[in-house]
Amino acid sequence: MKIEFYYSSKEAPGYQFPCDNAKAVDLCKQLQAKGVNVKVQDCGEQPAAFMTYNAAVTGPPAAKRPVFGAKGALEEEFGKAVPALLIFEKEEDRYPAEVYPRSDRELARLVSIEEVLQNLLSKA
Repeated sequence: MKIEFYYSSKEAPGYQFPCDNAKAVDLCKQLQAKGVNVKVQDCGEQPAAFMTYNAAVTGPPAAKRPVFGAKGALEEEFGKAVPALLIFEKEEDRYPAEVYPRSDRELARLVSIEEVLQNLLSKA
């Protein structure tokens, strides 16, 4: 498994997709300490590459990435107004299996990045 978290230290997340960036970064560090391959990128310092956004939009099935794409967050918001968590099943995978935040139809609510990281930490 490989995890990538994109956020901005210079721009607060938008109200539609709230995220406690400091808590998410801390949870990423805790996962790294448990041996999980985690990349954390501050898009306020260095914007995410277009290829990363493209992978988040085109890789997972639509139900696993509805925040990004034609009707969702735009490329310029990726990792800034909309922090992004990409989960790859294998370290060598080019496209993520899941992208957060996302609206979950079964739960009928937005699944936050912090919630996902906390769940991953409890399983690590």
